[in-house]
Amino acid sequence: MNRLRCVHIPFLLSLIVATALAAGCTASEGPAGSAPAAEQATRTLATAALDPLLAQPKVGDLWASELSHFSVGEFSDSGREHDTVFGLMKVVDTSDENIVLITETGAWPKKQGAINDLRGDLADIEWDEKERITVRRSELAELVGAGRIIETRRL
Repeated sequence: MNRLRCVHIPFLLSLIVATALAAGCTASEGPAGSAPAAEQATRTLATAALDPLLAQPKVGDLWASELSHFSVGEFSDSGREHDTVFGLMKVVDTSDENIVLITETGAWPKKQGAINDLRGDLADIEWDEKERITVRRSELAELVGAGRIIETRRL
């Protein structure tokens, strides 16, 4: 299986950002004023059950993940674009609320490729320093549950 290469397209970035903003602004669950305390308690419990590396991420941590969920890059193989791809992300900054990541420049059409890379020697991994991805800590449990973050490694 061939590793796919990432190509950034500014228009795609604009489209994805607009879509994400629209989804965040229009998504509504339950009536207004539903129990925010209950939601916070659920998030706290979910975070407590997270992989220890995700519960306390550090700069340099690596995540095998569904890159197509996080990255605005297009991944293609011999001119054929893939909608869902998997690869590595690296933590480059953390704060109390957010984690900033970069992706590798390659990807795999199946998640096992990303897992194999994560468990390997990492010698052939190149990082895309241009694209910075910010993830809220409060979303980590949901991302793991949805299979967007597959496995972690601390060097």
